[in-house]
Amino acid sequence: MITTMTSRLHCALALAALLGLSILVPLHAYSQQGSAPAAKVPDFTGVWRTINPPDAPRVGTTLRWLPRPGELPSFTPEYEARYKKVQASRETGSEETEPVTRCLPPGMPYFIFAEYGLEIVQAHNKIAFFSEWMDAYRRVYLDGRKPPKDLDPSYNGYSTGHWEGDTLVVETVGLRDDTVLDRYGSPHSDAMRISERIRLMSPDVLEDKITVNDPKAFTKTWEFVVSYRRAGPANDELRENTCTESLKVAK
Repeated sequence: MITTMTSRLHCALALAALLGLSILVPLHAYSQQGSAPAAKVPDFTGVWRTINPPDAPRVGTTLRWLPRPGELPSFTPEYEARYKKVQASRETGSEETEPVTRCLPPGMPYFIFAEYGLEIVQAHNKIAFFSEWMDAYRRVYLDGRKPPKDLDPSYNGYSTGHWEGDTLVVETVGLRDDTVLDRYGSPHSDAMRISERIRLMSPDVLEDKITVNDPKAFTKTWEFVVSYRRAGPANDELRENTCTESLKVAK
């Protein structure tokens, strides 16, 4: 009986390989290339809510946020002028520099702040991040691939990563230069690259240390940290957040 079962298992595996199918096995059975056995990696699966710092002050009745000291990147003169132009536009009440009010994705690294929650789905060869905010998503490939040479710029870019012990190290390139960095509308160039180090600080607290490099727009690297708390069973579902439907209702 055991011999027959073993034979059937071997046949099934051979058939799956022939058809290009994968057999699901526990996550810890894979290394980042998906070949040799490796130490068990942390499980980021679940819905996470941002642990927000105290609210920044607002300006009068315009509800415009004021950045705290050190919260913004250190801009080169050209991009400092662009930033001031954005602020002047916003003070008039214009939304032309507010991508999300025009039904556009927030883009990276703005995406990371996950205004309405972030769901992480984890497999051995990739991790997917789904944000309820604007129904945005991003994928981090863990199979050792490199970004394609003919990469088309996108809102969240192209992300690859690997594990260093209990820390997920992510590099993101290929980002559009017409997105903003944050709620202040901070600009950036097409040379921007984003590095992240993501790890569990406790079973239900996740930390993302972000380093943003942009030699055209910044005088030095920009670093900040975002923390999340894993949602409990009563708050572990994301909902649709379709901007176009919201506009239709508003009309």
